[in-house]
Formats: sequence, structure tokens, C-alpha cells
Amino acid sequence: MGENANLLKSGGAEDTAPHQQPLSLRQELRRENCGLQHHAPEDFLRSQWQSGLTSRWFLGYRWLLGIFFGTGVISCLAKYHHNGRWFIYLTDWGFLLCGITSVSGAILVTIHHWHPQRMVRNGTKIKAYWVCYWINLVFANVIALVYWTCIYPLDRDPTNPAYFTDLYNIWTHAMPPILFTMDHLIVAQPTRLLHFVYPLAFGWSYTAFTLIYYAMGGLDIKGHRYIYNVLNYSKPRQALLTIALISGSSVVVSTLQYGVYRLRTLLARKLGKLQ
Repeated sequence: MGENANLLKSGGAEDTAPHQQPLSLRQELRRENCGLQHHAPEDFLRSQWQSGLTSRWFLGYRWLLGIFFGTGVISCLAKYHHNGRWFIYLTDWGFLLCGITSVSGAILVTIHHWHPQRMVRNGTKIKAYWVCYWINLVFANVIALVYWTCIYPLDRDPTNPAYFTDLYNIWTHAMPPILFTMDHLIVAQPTRLLHFVYPLAFGWSYTAFTLIYYAMGGLDIKGHRYIYNVLNYSKPRQALLTIALISGSSVVVSTLQYGVYRLRTLLARKLGKLQ
């Protein structure tokens, strides 16, 4: 993956600056940082806190996370399939992304662990993982925020077809934001302030799906012409407000998670773990 030309390079002491040193705010706001260029792709395959190129502990941790969410996705889909309607809900899009991100992360770290040079050269897979990871991290928090504030209070009737048991409620709506935010403090990969564009694109893709589903006469599991009451296109003003609020939330959460990245690199610098 290509080098960021704007990284510290002006000579003197700056030449020895850690390659994981975050960009300045001015550099972050440059248009090219919407892209997926990073000069050290191995950062996506290691922990911020490990010393060597590979780590058995990080590999084991990656597989524990992958098994946890992979098992969750498979069992949730089996239990709440609802003749395919599992796939129409944003919660389930997000939970599926949790599984894809965690399992693919475990696979990539495994390949890197046994064949480091092979994995580092494969820029396309790293870039795809970076996008997937960031969308997942942001929307895990957005979905939890929307669910616990707007949907959960009305969703506790066990006769409701959309009812989740407490186990799956926690698995799908509580554990993703907690565990992936913690993961963001563990990994060594960089974060870009302008990468809010990827969660936005994901959210708008889901919006396009719901609009097409509505136009084609699709029904939710309760037989309604909408998937979510707050996204009922027979009430366009309310639907537009919901889309705007979720879009704004994804930008805010993305910015806050960028702050988590800056906190991690600050702590790593103080502890001598910034490579």
C-alpha cells in the first residue's frame, strides 16, 4: 500500500518519528485521506501493544472474537430467520457485519502469523478489511444507540414477532459496541478522520434498500408496509428526519472513534509502544 506523502518527512529528528504517529488535524482534512493508503499494512495485522511482528496472544484473541460473533450470527439467523426477513433489518445487517469483520480479521492475522511477507504484500485485502472494520465499528454504536433509545422500550412483548430473547438482545445490541470499541484500543491500525464517508455510504445503501423494499410492497414480520415505524415512507417527512439523524449520528460516532484512536496512540507513545 502506498506511502502517505504527507507523513513526517522534513528531516532531522522528525525522520526518526514513529511510523504510527497520527497525522495532524490539518493533514487529516486533506482530500487524499478519504482514501485507503497506509505505508505500514502490517499495522492492520498486529496489536498496538505487542513487541514482535507476530503475537500468539493477539492471534488467539482474534479467533476468540471471530468465534464469538461468528457463532452469534449463525445461531441468530437460525433462530430468527423469519422466512428470510432477518435480512431486512439494520440490526441484522450490522450483526452480520460483526461476524464478517471479526472472522476475516482472524483469518488475515492467521495468514500473517505464518506467512508475514505474503500478507503484507496483499494490499487489496487489507483495504477491504479497513473499510469493513470502520463501518462495523461505527454502526455497531449507531445501531445500539438507536435501538436502546427508540426501539427497545416498545419491543419487550414476548408475543411480538420481532422479539429477541435477552441473550440475543445483548449479543446483537450491547456486545458489538462494547467489544469493538475495546478492540479499537487493542489494534495497531490507523484511523482517518475523513473515513466517516464509508459508514455514511453504508447507511445510505441500507436506506436505498428500504426504499426499494417499500416500493415493491415488501412487508416486515408483523405485516407492516415498513421495516421500521420511524422509516415509514408513507410519512416522508418523518422518514427524512430519521435518515438525517442516523446520518448525523454516524458522522458523530466516527469522529468519536477517531478520538479513541488518538487516545490509544497517546497512551502507546507514553508507554513506548508506538512503533
